[in-house]
Amino acid sequence: MYAIEFETDITGKYIELQNYEQLLNKHAKVIVLVNEMNKQSEEPVTQTVKQLQQFSEIINQRSNLPKVDTKIDINALCDEIDRDIF
Repeated sequence: MYAIEFETDITGKYIELQNYEQLLNKHAKVIVLVNEMNKQSEEPVTQTVKQLQQFSEIINQRSNLPKVDTKIDINALCDEIDRDIF
């Protein structure tokens, strides 16, 4: 694995990535570090942190519940329901 580091001024919602052809169809982790943060941009970050904390709490609460079977035969289930109803 290798790293690509660059600095740029953000003037819009898109950032130009030089030599992007070499990176097409490859997985990448992008990290944006900003020296300063104004009050306007702090609020969404705070809201995201709260949402992540709530999500973690839900996961912890559900950790003791039994696992859900993801290999359910829907057709067999529908047939069983049809037999019970009709």
